[in-house]
Amino acid sequence: MAMSKKLLLVIIFLQCYAFLAPLPALAYNTYHVAIVPLINTANCKDQEIIQLIETKVKDKFKFPFYEIIPTQSVTTALQKRLLREKITNQSAMKKLSTDLPADIIIAIELVHAESRIVRPFFWSYDSDDETYLDTNVLVKCYTYSAKKDTYLSLKGSSYGLEPMRIDTNLYNSVEEAMDQIIRKLPYKRVPDDVLDKNIESSLSDDQVPG
Repeated sequence: MAMSKKLLLVIIFLQCYAFLAPLPALAYNTYHVAIVPLINTANCKDQEIIQLIETKVKDKFKFPFYEIIPTQSVTTALQKRLLREKITNQSAMKKLSTDLPADIIIAIELVHAESRIVRPFFWSYDSDDETYLDTNVLVKCYTYSAKKDTYLSLKGSSYGLEPMRIDTNLYNSVEEAMDQIIRKLPYKRVPDDVLDKNIESSLSDDQVPG
């Protein structure tokens, strides 16, 4: 709740600031984000799941504080350095951030995405005839921040037996794993320095003799 209030206050401030400030002061401190095409180690063929992963990542980085670099530009840069297979390490991400250039690099690897229907009599003598879904989902995320030269490796997972319900499926298991990763990513909806730099720039301009 406190975070929501803070975000609301920041948005209100920006709206007032944009209305009152001169045009040169309206430039935000925008971070350029490169999202590497999905590394599909699980060889998942479900296009809805692939689209889900891509959407989850893109929705994390909202304009005007973040700008996502076009996929074609990222793919071209990867091909030039032949980084596609080893883009998950810090050295490769740092090189890619320089080539584009990009402030943030994000790479998602879908490691496991499996599910199978299980009948209870395989492990139990009870009269329960309920059907279960056995899932095994593992998603890894690799991210590099050029500003602080920091690298992180994160993971989200969902596995085990669940009774078959309307919402029991592989898609929802992948979504759960992705939500874990999104919560762990160290990038805020409004970056801490987005206001400070603009305010400082505006004040400096006001102090320069006309």
